[in-house]
Amino acid sequence: MGASDNAIFYSLIESCDLVGINPLKWLNFVLDNLYDDSSQEEIRKLLPYYYKKTRE
Repeated sequence: MGASDNAIFYSLIESCDLVGINPLKWLNFVLDNLYDDSSQEEIRKLLPYYYKKTRE
């Protein structure tokens, strides 16, 4: 279980690098905007690609 969680986390961090955003700033944004009742669409908008689109 831990290995798959780490793989997901590292994939998201590498996605930040691929789209050219600071992983720490992105992670802070996600933690500030992720709620227990977030819809799938709201969660999708927290992914690095969409984060970059909203910051341009």
